[in-house]
Amino acid sequence: RRSPPARRRTIAMALASRARGIPTASRASRRLGRDAATTPRARTTTPRNSRRSNRRSSLVAVRALADDDDLEPKPREYTGELRANAPLVAERVVELPAMLFPAAEVLLPGSAQTLHLYEARFLALLDHARNRTGGAFAHVTFAPDDEDDVDGGTRLCTIATLCRIEDVEKDETSGVGAVVTVIGESRLELRDVRNDPADSTPYLVGVFAPVPVMQPDGSSAYLPSEEEMDEVADLTEYIDTAVGDVVALADALLEGEDAADAWSDVDAAAASVRWGHAEVGNLRRAMAWVEAPYITLDDIPDLRNGDAPLAMEDADWLRPMLDETVRHSELQVAERLSFACLQIAPASGEADLVKLANCRAIAMSTSHGLMDRLKLGQIVLDEQRNALRAKVALKGAFSSSSSGGGGGA
Repeated sequence: RRSPPARRRTIAMALASRARGIPTASRASRRLGRDAATTPRARTTTPRNSRRSNRRSSLVAVRALADDDDLEPKPREYTGELRANAPLVAERVVELPAMLFPAAEVLLPGSAQTLHLYEARFLALLDHARNRTGGAFAHVTFAPDDEDDVDGGTRLCTIATLCRIEDVEKDETSGVGAVVTVIGESRLELRDVRNDPADSTPYLVGVFAPVPVMQPDGSSAYLPSEEEMDEVADLTEYIDTAVGDVVALADALLEGEDAADAWSDVDAAAASVRWGHAEVGNLRRAMAWVEAPYITLDDIPDLRNGDAPLAMEDADWLRPMLDETVRHSELQVAERLSFACLQIAPASGEADLVKLANCRAIAMSTSHGLMDRLKLGQIVLDEQRNALRAKVALKGAFSSSSSGGGGGA
């Protein structure tokens, strides 16, 4: 079996190669050989009605959907060093179009989401992103309604996700609109919502600042100790192994014991993501994202301050992957893995999905760091692996009893 980094790179190369053929605006309606009868199961979402209005929008901190003492990371003792003399970096604040989603649909960096867009304002946002911001927009969640909020305003979560459009197809089912696949790339902080009555833009526009990503040797404010680096290495190796187990068990459950190893080559990898079971494909895609280049708000043109618009086909975000110039440090791989591993497992129940949504909300919060996210990933993958083992064993027991049936006294 290939090592986890090698498997991730195989699929990353497959997706980067396919991304080179993303339809441009003039080819958006072209089908990519998909037969409606073989479309894989996928969780699709239509974004919330984000029509501009005079209703107040308030900002709230990201929080878990329900209290869960088993998930909320406990305070830990840090043994590294604060970077007391870290150089100050000028903060870059950028306006971006945004779509609103319920808090349960938070999109982590590394995760994929399929959107069915058919309303004029969402198609206008799609056109803006593809032609002006390199295919990027903000994925913003809103908190559940607060009974004490007499103003009736929408409460927007302050931590959002920078999305990259990966694929656009015509919606063949309805014949109207577009089916858009987006990938979460990095976290954003929502600072403000543009609310100019004279502005006729039909979709939400927010003002965002980047949430800093991991530097090669630590965060911008903290240098981890050798002991902490050892713990990160152990957790990363554990998660890599657990992900491989989850994928193998899912294949055994869904396809049979002799399912082909879709980690093995680029063609099989691409097929597994595009045509395989949705949840397994999303997990493989997320693992590939670990090896892909960082895409942050610093890479997006600031149109408000005179930057030139960037068309999606000109952005070529994944070119460093094809050129094999991506070099992530151990800490950077761990950071990306800590987000990417929090995926839905096949045959998950309602309780599993609620718990995973809580884990994702905690992971999005800036109140918790890398070690907290890695331990969350360990908890989630342990539970998924144990559940899948039980289901595979049960499937095997039923298969044995049915094949050995017949006869009787």
